[in-house]
Amino acid sequence: MQIERDQDKCNYCMLCVRDCITGVWQDVEGVPTPGRPELCNLCSHCVAVCPVDAIIHKGLPDNGELAAVSRDMLDPDVYREVVKTRRSIREYKQKQVSVETVESIIDLARFSPTASNSQHVEYIVVTDPNILQTVSEHVFLFGENLYKWYNSGLGRALFRIFGNIGAVKKLSGYMNAMDYYIERHREGKDYILHNAPVLILVCAPSGETFGVDNCNIAASNIMNYSHALGLGTCCIGFLTVMLKYSRKLRKLLQLPNNRTVHASLVLGYPAYSHKYDVQRQLPRTTWLE
Repeated sequence: MQIERDQDKCNYCMLCVRDCITGVWQDVEGVPTPGRPELCNLCSHCVAVCPVDAIIHKGLPDNGELAAVSRDMLDPDVYREVVKTRRSIREYKQKQVSVETVESIIDLARFSPTASNSQHVEYIVVTDPNILQTVSEHVFLFGENLYKWYNSGLGRALFRIFGNIGAVKKLSGYMNAMDYYIERHREGKDYILHNAPVLILVCAPSGETFGVDNCNIAASNIMNYSHALGLGTCCIGFLTVMLKYSRKLRKLLQLPNNRTVHASLVLGYPAYSHKYDVQRQLPRTTWLE
């Protein structure tokens, strides 16, 4: 890893040393020195913090992306509005989202932070209507079969015994309304992917300690940026769970055996807008002072 300091530009401010958590940059008798370049995790902090552009880092992509921060564009009120008004959209217009738009959303998501700058988050984008319909039908059919078991003697007995467990109690709520869902489903209602034109699977290498965190941070940025673009999204938790166990779904979605999906998002243009922002409970916060 070739990391150097431009001696002619350097002003010895030591910001590279102070901002390098891995110990690559060190204070050697008052001189900022890349003493342990092998420790670099390519976070690019040293390049970004240097006020005089004195860092030469050959390990970073040379794609012309480096640009000065535009502080005047960082509007906290705008960001607050994006977060407060984003909603989970469950009905979409029959309008395609352009490839360029989806690519721009994923391109922004790649700037999401990852643990130790691993950058191991990957994306599978599905726009094939036949695949989307098959996925939706497969997941809903699992729900129907579970409902039949729920109404069996064994199912009812087990739900009575374990009914107060959080996940089981939540599942019972869905089962109690399943008659209605099945009826609407037969009328053409898509309760799984909501007839959205795009499905984005956010995945990471299986077994990665912080894979779930990294993927969900990226998913949050996808949802917020999509909302700012006038699009809608919805997390499909049932699909995320089923992709951990269903070989048929994994094969259909071309998910490699060594990859785990941690977030499943549908994307499209909302069929209607919401006049007001969301209502939420006040935060439950514990302060240790």
